[in-house]
Amino acid sequence: MSGYKIKKNSTGFWEISPKPDSEALARHYREKYFGASDGHNPYAFGYTPEELEHKFLDATETQAIVGDQRRTLFEVGCGEGFFLEHFRRLEWDVKGIDFTSDGVQAFFPHLVPLLTTGDAFELLQAEVDAGRQYDMVVCNNVLEHVIEPFRLIQLLGAVVKRSGLVRITVPNDFSWLQSLAVSRGNVPDQFWVLPPDHLNYFNVDTMSKFLNESDWSIIDSLSSFPVDLFLLNEDSNYVRTKERGRACHFARIAFEVGLWKQGIDKVIAFRRGCAASGVGRDLTVYAKPNK
Repeated sequence: MSGYKIKKNSTGFWEISPKPDSEALARHYREKYFGASDGHNPYAFGYTPEELEHKFLDATETQAIVGDQRRTLFEVGCGEGFFLEHFRRLEWDVKGIDFTSDGVQAFFPHLVPLLTTGDAFELLQAEVDAGRQYDMVVCNNVLEHVIEPFRLIQLLGAVVKRSGLVRITVPNDFSWLQSLAVSRGNVPDQFWVLPPDHLNYFNVDTMSKFLNESDWSIIDSLSSFPVDLFLLNEDSNYVRTKERGRACHFARIAFEVGLWKQGIDKVIAFRRGCAASGVGRDLTVYAKPNK
């Protein structure tokens, strides 16, 4: 994507300008990820056993925070289906929406009947129009991709029960740790800006301002292992030498799985500390609208 600028939104987060229209964005994802003409399938690869174990960590974190009582869960952008599968095993009533069923079909084909595919905004609006609400709404790594982030937040707020929670995860970008790596000459400025895949960029501070502007309250904030730390060491700088990225990824996985074995409470404490310090590759907030 060329001819764009990165600008600060009135609420503080950064966004691409101009943004592509919805048709161009849908075409981009169809061609790049889902059913590309070269036959590429983003899910046609295998995970290591430790990666597969790690795939359930975020859902286990959520279970620890919201409790074990059987409830309803709705996931926007369910991808491969690990979140849905975790809570299905707990006998929750689960439902998901996504652009494609490829990921779920590859890993949990039995979940396909619980998945609806199509445009997220249209499918969310259908839930609102039908008056359906859920105890837990999950939106992992979606907000950074959409043209209308404020509208997405409005729709998420409409489908969560008054007593419920929404889990939102985004990349933690424009963080002080990234800026440090840039200032030390380890990486180029704004190396994390990746349009048209990522259109909106949040960090701990700007996410708080964004949700406050949307009349939401944050109940809890966590962030994952700060993989950006590897950028401060030239021997592990995966931006300058992309071949190092896989080793950094596996180090992160090993650390988080190892910490998990000490107890999910240890993972949550670590992630809360990362968020409080403004670091961590992905930022997660548990929040709810003030309605």
